[in-house]
Amino acid sequence: MKLLLSILLLVLSFPHLVAADEIIDIAFPVNGDVSFSDDYLDARTGHTHHAIDILANKLNLILAADDGMITFAPMDEPSYGYMLKLKGDSGYTFSYIHINNDTPGTDDGEGGPENAYAPGIEQGVRVERGDHIAWVGDSGNAESTASHLHFEMEDLDGEIMNPYPSLVAALDAVTYNPDLERELATSINVDKDIPEATEAVACISNELIRTPEVDTVYYCGRDGGRYVFLDEKIYYSWYENFDDVQFVTSEVMASIPLTGVVTYKPGAFMVKVLSDPKVYAVSRNGTLRGIPNPEMATELYGADWASQVRDIPDGFFPRYQIGPEITVN
Repeated sequence: MKLLLSILLLVLSFPHLVAADEIIDIAFPVNGDVSFSDDYLDARTGHTHHAIDILANKLNLILAADDGMITFAPMDEPSYGYMLKLKGDSGYTFSYIHINNDTPGTDDGEGGPENAYAPGIEQGVRVERGDHIAWVGDSGNAESTASHLHFEMEDLDGEIMNPYPSLVAALDAVTYNPDLERELATSINVDKDIPEATEAVACISNELIRTPEVDTVYYCGRDGGRYVFLDEKIYYSWYENFDDVQFVTSEVMASIPLTGVVTYKPGAFMVKVLSDPKVYAVSRNGTLRGIPNPEMATELYGADWASQVRDIPDGFFPRYQIGPEITVN
């Protein structure tokens, strides 16, 4: 089925949309090699885990996730270990638990606050995003586990939220994993941060629609708007076939606001603009991450990476945004 592009000029006139979702812009809170998974709400002995555990070597630097103020920094080690709480200028709150309690080079538990917190860090101190604020450790009830940072986040209303998507996005500022990008892009709603509609709408969220007269296919966002696939290559980055496309009348289609465009699914392909040889990986919400050389492309997509590059017409390029170049895969 050939998708029509007759509405291209109309679509290009729409502003680029960015909406809030559970991914928050933060600096990754641990420096150096790390390992973590989505263990938010996992069962723990006697409680539920309301954080993400970031495994890292003891004494790796712990960093401020946001500009803000340290609102809690106990000088005597609590039962759960040394801890910092950072109230970010963004309104989000970040808790860092199991901070180091050992004298460097030992596992004595006698390090004291001077080996837990970075110099000058105490309650009431302001910090900037990315500042060194503490060291990774295994204090408190983590003494019998591998050293790690227990990282919690609270939203603008003080409710505990899952830090995992924000951590992945923060780490993605320097790294890129196509498999993880595809895994996180569970729908176009998620990829585009499309907000929920506040009233009844004619476009059912996550459906695909077209009219009998025109081949152009649209995605129904959860905001009640329709999002156009500019060509078949973009469509096939999200779907295997057209089996789930629903037909609606021209009158119904006209009643649904044309809200935006669908960009390539993150991680599915690399892209380039026709007038420039620069190759990009696709990340969340149409963000393009420059691939610096063929060696990096090979690491990311294999020896046949060139066959996985898709051309974007110059007129479509403004529908994307440029993110940081990939430095590590």
